[in-house]
Amino acid sequence: MEEVRSLVRHGLRDGRTAARALGYQQVLSFLDGSIDEAEAQAETVRATRRFVRRQRSWFHRDHRITWLDGADPALVSAALALVE
Repeated sequence: MEEVRSLVRHGLRDGRTAARALGYQQVLSFLDGSIDEAEAQAETVRATRRFVRRQRSWFHRDHRITWLDGADPALVSAALALVE
């Protein structure tokens, strides 16, 4: 919230795309009073999930990418094995 408030003071609303960025748009709606804080948080979560699904779909087509599980205890060694 404070980040967006600070950016508003520096012209965030004047930009064509920055004010529509993930999370910023929802906080701006909250600051404008059109939604409450809980709605802003819920919409940010929904928008983030939609974004992740689109990104996964896009990158899934690229067979050069090796996907790693961030929760895997052997993540570091698996990543290092790929770059060695």
